[in-house]
Amino acid sequence: MNPRQNEMKVLDLDCFDRQLPLICDLDGTLIKSDSLHENLFDAFFHSPQQLIRTIPNWLKGRAALKEALANVRSIEPEALPYREQMLELIRRAKAAGRETYLVTAADQSIANDIISYLGGFDGAKGSDGSSNLRSRRKLQWLQERFPEGFIYAGDSAADLPIWEAASGAVLVGNGVQFESQLREAGIEVRTVDPEKRHPVKDWVSELRIHQWSKNVLIFVPLFLGRIINDFHAVLKTATGFLAFGLIVSATYIINDLSDLEADRAHATKRFRAIAAGRISVISGFLASLLMLAAGIAMALFLHPQFALVVSVYLGLTLAYSFRLKRDALLDVTVIGSLFTLRIVMGQVLNGLALSPWLLSFSAMFFVSLALAKRHVETMRACSQGKDIIRGRGYLPDDWPLTLGYGLASASTSIVIMLLFLALEPRVTQLYHNPAWLYVAPLAVFIWLQRIWLLSHRMELHEDPIFFALNDKTSWFIGAIIALAFVMAM
Repeated sequence: MNPRQNEMKVLDLDCFDRQLPLICDLDGTLIKSDSLHENLFDAFFHSPQQLIRTIPNWLKGRAALKEALANVRSIEPEALPYREQMLELIRRAKAAGRETYLVTAADQSIANDIISYLGGFDGAKGSDGSSNLRSRRKLQWLQERFPEGFIYAGDSAADLPIWEAASGAVLVGNGVQFESQLREAGIEVRTVDPEKRHPVKDWVSELRIHQWSKNVLIFVPLFLGRIINDFHAVLKTATGFLAFGLIVSATYIINDLSDLEADRAHATKRFRAIAAGRISVISGFLASLLMLAAGIAMALFLHPQFALVVSVYLGLTLAYSFRLKRDALLDVTVIGSLFTLRIVMGQVLNGLALSPWLLSFSAMFFVSLALAKRHVETMRACSQGKDIIRGRGYLPDDWPLTLGYGLASASTSIVIMLLFLALEPRVTQLYHNPAWLYVAPLAVFIWLQRIWLLSHRMELHEDPIFFALNDKTSWFIGAIIALAFVMAM
């Protein structure tokens, strides 16, 4: 075990007799999350059919449920959000000659996998399918196994009977609230410094509020349909924007839950609130259900067809989260469709006719941007000599494919724009100087060239949409396009 040293102070156990073993709980103590919830959602997203077969075991008690879930899909121990302070404490205890054990209510197979991965433990004990090793049952086992006493590290009210009978208590996470109570009972107590938490910041980040900027596509039909000065239409679209934003945030949470293992292996995604254990998987799931219900109710109130398109979007994005994002090229096709559906929402919400020109341009344009992001990932993996790209259906050697399809999609979107301007009669009807509109495809073409150049050089470090929002050159090109539209009017 060679964990990264946490900046927080790590306690030691020198005040306790070195003959006393250190007993460490798992859920909320050694890891920041709950292994049962992680196991349940892992099975739900990746093995739903096998999960259904375990339902009869749910009626046999919690221990049987844990065993059944562990048999469906075993948790990958390297993907769990460990507490760095506890890892360091265990390392120090072992170095000082103290025995260390993992004793948990999680299934025995999970406990075995974790100590095998981490090392540094002398043994592990977990639930066995018939007995749930928690609270007083755990205490009974500990007293039989360690009659000379033990030091126990835990985090919840269920651990109180164990702390009260232990020779020493280590309080972790929520367990620090019991410090005064245990000291009054004469228990020698040590606390692991709590990590600094910013729950509001974590939730805002997890909900991806910044991703709502992509949803402004719902307002595009107002501009192209020349009804942006209609207050009722703007208000209705703004309400739809809010309803759809709630649904999108819910799907981002669901996507994070389905992709926990891959996110935790990712260089930056591992810091996301759910992946890092700052928000529990059960809290994230419940929040997503609440937002989905609220968003769908608002959509139904606004317009039945809007609710229908939102439902199609929801079904497609859930299919993406569950399966389609692991299929090479199909994943970017879905992403292009999801962006295009945002424009459809704005059209049906305001009773505007669907434009095949606009929708086909949108599909090709956003497929190209999605491929630009995949191209960076494949190029980077290839340059680093990796064999696979975790969580994706691409291989590092697929970069010529992402490059070819991406450039082809970009070029197709420009051709569609040019054909629209040349062949669509409404262009000359709506604009007094339509020749100015040809500036738009030229400017978009230049911007796409820049995106793909940066992508191929592996200098595109974020989503192309967010790159554009923070890029001065992109804003300048956007201003030129807006000016061209003004001149055309």
